[in-house]
Amino acid sequence: MKRTFIFISLSALLSFLTFTGCGESDCSLTTVSLARFDFLDSQTHGGVGITSGATITGIVQLEDTILTDTIYNKAETSMTLPLSYTNRTTYVMHYTETIRDTIELTHKNIPYVSDIECGTMMFYKVESVKYTTYALDSVVIINPNINNEEKKNFYIYFRVDSDE
Repeated sequence: MKRTFIFISLSALLSFLTFTGCGESDCSLTTVSLARFDFLDSQTHGGVGITSGATITGIVQLEDTILTDTIYNKAETSMTLPLSYTNRTTYVMHYTETIRDTIELTHKNIPYVSDIECGTMMFYKVESVKYTTYALDSVVIINPNINNEEKKNFYIYFRVDSDE
């Protein structure tokens, strides 16, 4: 009887260790680093929404090739966007067919490995921002460190007509 109890206890312990050791992962569920941009009124500093017709295009230049892709087209008061694995990320904000602004970020790419089983993530440190001012007033870096934690990184200030 004593041997049976010990055998059952050891079997239960081994089953528990097997299922908990291999079944769970300490890897982060959020593995993509996204920059967060909040849209604000340049006068009141209150949140503003971009129009539903606006689209944001990402541009990557690799040697003599330019790649573009629409990466955002929602009417919101903020957006989160991926960054390029090159050291420069360019976004074009298309408000209408003829009015658009360009935002260019220069950043340092920081490969990050928290655990060998989880793979590599790319973190970024923004070094500078350049932008045009057709519809937007300014872009301010709030937090230059972009990682897989959701936080505000940039404020985009727009000139808003007081008639609206």
